[in-house]
Amino acid sequence: MRWLVTFLVAFVAMTFAACNIRGFFISQTDDPVWNGPTEEQQAGGGEQSLGAKLFNKNCASCHQTTGKGIAGSIPPLAGSALANSEDVTKPIRIVLHGFRGAIIRNGVKYNGVMQPWHSVFSDDEIAAILTHVRTSWGNTGGEVKPEDVARVREATKNRTTQYTEAELEQPL
Repeated sequence: MRWLVTFLVAFVAMTFAACNIRGFFISQTDDPVWNGPTEEQQAGGGEQSLGAKLFNKNCASCHQTTGKGIAGSIPPLAGSALANSEDVTKPIRIVLHGFRGAIIRNGVKYNGVMQPWHSVFSDDEIAAILTHVRTSWGNTGGEVKPEDVARVREATKNRTTQYTEAELEQPL
């Protein structure tokens, strides 16, 4: 009888060991990894530009500090045709008044909502954030000037809703 107990204990131990080796049990190291701003970046530490500090504090929770967005939910800014475009009015309009609805970027469909920031950021701050976006992660869109933001803000001052893709195609 003693040999039977020993056999069963050994059998159970080997079964659990085999299951663990095959990955049937989830280990503590399988937790998701946060790619948002570090506490230092959120506090504005380090040698960052104003645009990088504001982006990391206010935008990176969705668009990530890498500019890659969140697959299927938030479109990437890294490599974005909009960020690299010569036309600065579209990204300014999006930041000022937000965005809603379906879009397709790099073959991936997104259907979300971005809040408007017109009452949160000054023209200088929006210009700094967009300059950061347009010159980071390999983007080559270049600088956005505060006077560009002021001009778009004035031209769209009566807007009360977020932009859709079709509305962004309309000239100012």
